[in-house]
Amino acid sequence: MPPNPFLQENADVFRDEPKPSSSSSLQKRATLTQQCASAVAKGDHHGGGRVKQGSDSPSSSSSSSQTESNDVAPDEGNGKATRVFVEGDDAPLLDFRNASEWISFVCGAITLVVVGPPIGLVVFTSMIWEAIDRGFDGGFVDSGKELTGFIFTKFIPWLEAKTHTFNAKFVKRREDAYMMNCIVGYGVIIPAMFFACAYHAYRNGLSLPLAFVYHLIRIGPFFMNFAYVYTLAHKEGHSFNGLFAKPYNDYFVLRNVFNWWIGMFYGVLPAVFAYGHSINHHRYSNGPYDVVTNSDKPRDNFFNWVAYIPRFLLYNVNISTTIQFANEKRWATVGKVIYGSVYFFVWVAIWAWAVGPAFALTYLAFPFFEAALLLAGVNWSWHAFFDPDEPDNEFIQSITILDGTINVLNEDSHVVHHQYPGAHWTEHPKHLNKFWEQYMDRCGSVFQKTHTFEIFGMSVIRDYDGLAKKFVVAPNKNMTHEEKVVLMKKRLRGCWWGPRAQNKSAAMQFTGEATQKKTE
Repeated sequence: MPPNPFLQENADVFRDEPKPSSSSSLQKRATLTQQCASAVAKGDHHGGGRVKQGSDSPSSSSSSSQTESNDVAPDEGNGKATRVFVEGDDAPLLDFRNASEWISFVCGAITLVVVGPPIGLVVFTSMIWEAIDRGFDGGFVDSGKELTGFIFTKFIPWLEAKTHTFNAKFVKRREDAYMMNCIVGYGVIIPAMFFACAYHAYRNGLSLPLAFVYHLIRIGPFFMNFAYVYTLAHKEGHSFNGLFAKPYNDYFVLRNVFNWWIGMFYGVLPAVFAYGHSINHHRYSNGPYDVVTNSDKPRDNFFNWVAYIPRFLLYNVNISTTIQFANEKRWATVGKVIYGSVYFFVWVAIWAWAVGPAFALTYLAFPFFEAALLLAGVNWSWHAFFDPDEPDNEFIQSITILDGTINVLNEDSHVVHHQYPGAHWTEHPKHLNKFWEQYMDRCGSVFQKTHTFEIFGMSVIRDYDGLAKKFVVAPNKNMTHEEKVVLMKKRLRGCWWGPRAQNKSAAMQFTGEATQKKTE
């Protein structure tokens, strides 16, 4: 297949070299960030404050123990830190600042009430399935032993070992041989089940119990089938040269199998990852022109996430992306996005006509809303933390999870993904190690022994204590647990743009840069 001219034009977002910071290169800063403990102690309202060269002196390091802090002060007599007021502690839960935010919340609440219960039932059952598989070792949730049962530690490794040699001939890198099993499972077996359910519904009418079983098998134990489909669609969307060996890489169907075929059964609109995510999200990196940005509202509020659902739905259905690309006059991209959307909706319409609208809603619309809710939670977690003084600081505004219990193809290294969008998943640990000192010096949003959905849950229910316990800082920071809690609050509440933006100049600077990009 000849190279795609559009992808060549936008090769910067498919690069496997690090993206430079919009204001200054992350790799060229002589002085990085003041020690987090010192920043907290000095009352920095956003965390991770910046200082002039030479300010990391012993005197500044020891300032973390001074009583001048606005957020944490030592207890008299015992020297232990106690919690004091942090900006936002007194904010109401329903803190919407304009009509648009209220409308978004109402629409999100209606969506959650209508589709949340059936989606929740399927997802919850998939979690029970995984817990049964490991004999509830460690408990049901927050066990730290997810994916340690027979299916994930015995059966799947056995299957991969038996098929590896044969599968490896189809892929560029032998580490990707597992993809062929995924294609068989998600691209042959799941569609066969779908067609069987369609035939049953055509002959006997819609059976909700059968639909439930289908969706449960489709997403798999602890929704790992879902996770792999979306991760591979994500990887495929970022792949400039394709994932398969020649001549297979020249076959359009195989080269686009996850977004244009398998995705049909998982609610993936083909253009979402290839254009909406890869071009828009990675270009604007959670800023005002990113159509799935969450940096305009505090992330430590469940109701704010509910108000975020419509934004993610509009992205997931390619509406907001199409509008944004049209505003940028990227008409070739607009055409491709519309084509991908029409492709999906024609697919839905065919089944609505052939079997019935109820079947199309149950088997095709359901996965779409399922994906929107789950991925809205995932994206909320990936970019939950933010320093308004440094909007381009990827070490803070994207999370990294060490020893993650659910680390699908090293997606837990989300900072690496934003630095090297085109990098192969096996290279993520290398890139993580390359910048590890900067992660620590800048108090990056690094957590350990957790997973994305746990961070989401702890964030929206305001479990700052739980987040602080899993937060990783360099030993020389000397941060107390209470100081970590304060930092979690500040970063979860930091806003880049919108009615709550603490640093209007930084937001305006970004807006100017984004406007310049639009005209390039």
